[in-house]
Amino acid sequence: MNSAVPVPPPPETLASRQEKTTPHAPSWWVLLARDRATQILFVLVVVTNVTLLAYLWLRFDALPDLLPMHFDATGMADRIETKSNIFILPIIGLVVMSMNTVLGVVLHRRERAATLLLMTGAWLVQILLWVALSNIVGRLL
Repeated sequence: MNSAVPVPPPPETLASRQEKTTPHAPSWWVLLARDRATQILFVLVVVTNVTLLAYLWLRFDALPDLLPMHFDATGMADRIETKSNIFILPIIGLVVMSMNTVLGVVLHRRERAATLLLMTGAWLVQILLWVALSNIVGRLL
């Protein structure tokens, strides 16, 4: 009697079977959609920047035409500009937010902590811009 001896499949077939059964890593979008801490920080940054802009927009008419925009170590104004230049503060916040968000998205897959640090840094910049605004406007009103 001739009994057929089973022949194992070639190694390429085994490798291709293993690739088919190995789960793929989720996309960067799925990872970001699952990361609540990053989402909360992003919302905080956006809300803080939008409220800064809204506050300036509402108070703009009450501001004098010339504003002290920078103070020296003794507290004396050393740079005075027109009041429309006060909108540079939310623009700075928007630029920092945009740069940190783009870098955070790029780095998120490899280093989530870097993304959280970037978003926290963007939020701290927004808070510092509020401090700068209160320094400028608080001396006048």
